Amino acid sequence: MGYRNRFYLTGSINQPTVQDAFRFVGQRLQGHGVGQTAKVTRVPDGEPGNRANWVLTQTPHFLDNPTLDVVDRGGRELARLKPGTTGADVRFPAFDYADHAIASYALFRAARERGELAPESKFLVSLPTPFNAVNFFVEFGSQVEVARAYEAPLRDSVQAIQDAIPHRDLAIQWDLPVEDATIEGWFPNPYKDFEEIYAVTARPASWVHEDVELTFHLCYGDSKFGASPFMGDPPDAEAAARGGRHIYPRDASVIVAVSNGLSRHVPRRIDAIHAATVTAWNRLAHWQPLANLAIEPETEFYLGLLHAEDGATGARYRAALAAKFLPQFGISTECGLGRHSAEQLDQVATAVTELFEARENALA
Repeated sequence: MGYRNRFYLTGSINQPTVQDAFRFVGQRLQGHGVGQTAKVTRVPDGEPGNRANWVLTQTPHFLDNPTLDVVDRGGRELARLKPGTTGADVRFPAFDYADHAIASYALFRAARERGELAPESKFLVSLPTPFNAVNFFVEFGSQVEVARAYEAPLRDSVQAIQDAIPHRDLAIQWDLPVEDATIEGWFPNPYKDFEEIYAVTARPASWVHEDVELTFHLCYGDSKFGASPFMGDPPDAEAAARGGRHIYPRDASVIVAVSNGLSRHVPRRIDAIHAATVTAWNRLAHWQPLANLAIEPETEFYLGLLHAEDGATGARYRAALAAKFLPQFGISTECGLGRHSAEQLDQVATAVTELFEARENALA
């Protein structure tokens, strides 16, 4: 019981190119060989270049959109509905998510054919939900309407990805940091209640075909990112200069609530849920909510227990606490690997090897 020899990657990897990201995964994280099963089977393209900025790549779709007004709110530009309009009047140009995915899949397939990636590897495409996009760019009172309009081109992107990539090779992940933060109470909720958030999130999930893997990333942001809405405002200048996280989720309650909410509302099979956790969860009480996890038996569940700062030792300690309440789970890092330094990336890869070699020896 406890953690399994499966490791989940959520998207970004600090590598200069897509080819470098695939090579890093194959060499440092999969550990495939004769008689072995790869520890990582869902492989992202690392989101290099401007794509490392995640949803910020969508900035012009909102702030340069002629069907929306742009207003200044405390030095920050936000879009909103034009007076007398609704979401039905909002138009977005085509998104480029499919272009990136299709180009990266060709490189993925070539890397797998060369043996750089394990033969059982699937190509993972991670996407932010509409709620994440509008939370960054849209005034609160317009978020629900604009998010509904945003669904149309995003659905087209998801369909284009599925039209171009063989379904047996594909996994689509939805990123949910704003959902987590809203249910934590850190952001105001533009929807009528939390249950509506789960229902709204289920719509993009339903676009994923039954023979394509569907996963979710329940994110709290990366603590190496510096001050951000997901980290809380720094309390003083010293904390701001240090960067990192300034507020923490109190325990696993929200990741359980969101996982159960998705399980209630998503109409198709959920193949995996990844839940970020933080190093500050170092007591049984932090993990006790996992006893209330009520997802379907076929859904793999991954906990982001591995952190560069305390490596395999810290991950094993937190895994032992979590295992008191959850009989089986996989392991991951807190978020993507895109904001890790080269040294931290090496520390994570080394810790993965140490964790799973120890686990294999214990089960032998």
